[in-house]
Amino acid sequence: MTQKITYDTQRQNELVQQFEHVKNMIDTESNQRNTVPVSLLAVSKLKPASDIQILYDHGVREFGENYVQELEEKSQLLPDDIKWHFIGGLQTNKCKDLAKIPNLHTIETLDSLKKAKKLNEARGKYQPDQPAISCDIQINTSHESQKSGLQDEKEIFDTVEFLLSDENKYIKLSGLMTIGSWDVSHNEGEENKDFSKLVEWKTKIDDKFGTNLRLSMGMSADFKQAIKQGTSEVRIGTDIFGVRPPKDQAKIL
Repeated sequence: MTQKITYDTQRQNELVQQFEHVKNMIDTESNQRNTVPVSLLAVSKLKPASDIQILYDHGVREFGENYVQELEEKSQLLPDDIKWHFIGGLQTNKCKDLAKIPNLHTIETLDSLKKAKKLNEARGKYQPDQPAISCDIQINTSHESQKSGLQDEKEIFDTVEFLLSDENKYIKLSGLMTIGSWDVSHNEGEENKDFSKLVEWKTKIDDKFGTNLRLSMGMSADFKQAIKQGTSEVRIGTDIFGVRPPKDQAKIL
């Protein structure tokens, strides 16, 4: 049961203007490539439910969240037809909690076969009548130790095989995701080698399994380069919602 979320006109005008500005930049870059439109995922982590309601009332339906508890709370407060994307670090012990969220649309940070099996099992147990959760396999293309994501070819292929198998009914393979290294992502104008690596993985997997995977790469600092290199989606937070508060000061209501 959702509740009525209120907001003020000044914040509404500000957010809508910023969203449209970012969307227009993405559409312009996308049109220059003469390919299918690139989707914009509005990353609303640590932002209040009222900000999401503003963009929802503007017609936006897909939002990205990084923290499981915050996503759980927001999903209960906000409209049921929002398509939530989980884009934070995926912990094995949180797979059950995520799988319980009825309108969880996509998990973009799947980084192990074990977690894929946990998600499938939990979705089948708690929300068997809801649509299968789309999953992007996160690949650590920068090989940074602090970043999540698969790197080993066998692990990647094993995870793809499970997601495509009959054994798996409640989650499905949709694409690949990466986060570019800070240095590379702030080198404007140059080809992003981390994005190039993800494109290589897409080609390799598509050729082997007959898939046509989407790519999720590019954030506020590097989305133009991601579009040039063939992403299907960019994940933008700060350029839409503004600077985030510290986690311990963030409020949902």
